[in-house]
Amino acid sequence: MGGGLNAALNAGRTSLQTNQKAIEITGLNVANVNTEGYSRQSPNLTPYPSLNFGDFFIGTGVQVGSVGRSHDVFLAGQITDKSAEVGLENSMSSPLSELERVLGIGDGSLSDQFDDFFDSWRQLSTNPSGEVERQAVLQQGESIGNSFTSVYNETQQVVKNINTTLVSKIDGLNLALDEVADLNSRISAIEMSGQDANSDRDRRDLLLNSICETIGARSFETSSGTMSVQLPNGMPLVEGNMANHIVGVYSGTDVNIELEVGTTNIDLGRNAMGGEFRGLYEVRDVIIPDVVNRLDQLAYTFATEVNAAHNAGTDLNGNAGEDFFYQPVDQLDASASLTMNITSTSQIAAGSSPGSLVSQGYDDAAALEFGTGNIVVDINGVLTTVVIDDSVLGAENNSVTGVAAALNGIAGITATVNPNDNTLVVTPANHDDVVTIDSSSLVGGTYSLPSFTSVDLTPGDNTNVLSLLQLEQDTLSGLGGNDTFVSFYGKIAATIGIETARNLQAQEGYTDSLDQLQNLRDGIDGVSLEEEMINLMQYQKGFEASAKFLATVDEMMATLLTIKR
Repeated sequence: MGGGLNAALNAGRTSLQTNQKAIEITGLNVANVNTEGYSRQSPNLTPYPSLNFGDFFIGTGVQVGSVGRSHDVFLAGQITDKSAEVGLENSMSSPLSELERVLGIGDGSLSDQFDDFFDSWRQLSTNPSGEVERQAVLQQGESIGNSFTSVYNETQQVVKNINTTLVSKIDGLNLALDEVADLNSRISAIEMSGQDANSDRDRRDLLLNSICETIGARSFETSSGTMSVQLPNGMPLVEGNMANHIVGVYSGTDVNIELEVGTTNIDLGRNAMGGEFRGLYEVRDVIIPDVVNRLDQLAYTFATEVNAAHNAGTDLNGNAGEDFFYQPVDQLDASASLTMNITSTSQIAAGSSPGSLVSQGYDDAAALEFGTGNIVVDINGVLTTVVIDDSVLGAENNSVTGVAAALNGIAGITATVNPNDNTLVVTPANHDDVVTIDSSSLVGGTYSLPSFTSVDLTPGDNTNVLSLLQLEQDTLSGLGGNDTFVSFYGKIAATIGIETARNLQAQEGYTDSLDQLQNLRDGIDGVSLEEEMINLMQYQKGFEASAKFLATVDEMMATLLTIKR
């Protein structure tokens, strides 16, 4: 009987201790209800081995065999994967928003500068020799050049900000990798000794989510309880208690991410990473270079077309028009250095070439349809005669092109054929020259005799301005043949706008998905205060019952001792 009471005392004692331990675990859960990444713990109760009492096996008590950790492996993997997608889109958000601001369409944008530039020329067309209008053209030319440079510089500032962000994240990432390696060692040692490392596992899972969000790492648990961490391309970040560090190496002004493996650094390209690093690389190495390349294309074509149109005119001094902008050597970095070439209002070539005489148009410039005879050219009173005939086979010059060639033999004038309408255009070398052309002696031809109309315009006329204004509406081969300056810029801005909108939508979608997964995880593995209160009441009642049981056994033993006395 004494052995039975002793066994009962032991059962009561272990029950009391077990319920007390269960209450402590419940209290730990309640204390960590708001702790990020905490997994609910629960006592796993196991009975002590039974003892043989006569014909019966009677239990001798209960114990907390282990402390279980609620952990859904599938959900944990889903949260880790979704963290990488959230990290990628979140990291792209800020630089894309900045690019959208730089490449906007609103007031003060480069699109507005194109409108203002051509508006200044439009004003000049109404008063070609006006000093105020010419000054406005110079100012708008300088302004649009500065706008190109400003947009280029701001895109490069976004690149610098991305590089700074990359560098700032490296130390935190390496600290997390080192901590995971330390936790691997600690968890392995604790669990090999037969104890539970629940808190360390919670901390490690939280770090793995952070690492995945930063660089898109994948992880898997080994048989020893350690966690192996790898980049998306399979390169190792953590193996056992060893961590490989990430380093940032400057290449020019850019920061390249490399993996330090022993004494060797391995360059990690954009495709080797995920998460925030992949998103930052995507903007820096794909989106911004494409924007800058198209911006350079626009600046180069703009300068080339405006210069060509300006060269065709004449300035206030009667000189041929110079390049309006400094002509870029090629497309590369054209937007970074678009500056004015002319500095004086008198250099603006608003008018046409001086002293031009233009004939009527003809059907075919090569047809031998003029008669034969002489054409007399009077330059400032000096007469020169050219012979037009068809007597020598193969050397006939009684065509529009033949007459132009014959007139080009006279010093002081230049004769060309306008390919649009086959008119003869004769231009004196000097604006002040007075030129007349008499073709009345030509006879026998089917074409009417060339009759020249003077377009002897002053250098301040607006004919070249009107020609240059046509560029505003032209679809240009340098821009692919389908776009004007404004529409091409609009496509650049639209590309960034569309990408920013896509990023925002993806960011919201992935974040919502991650929140749903986290809520699901909290519902399965997290702490529910209602459940913990029920458990607390259960363990409290168990504790009270155990105490009552011990008191009863104590009374029984006291009774036995009284009988013996």
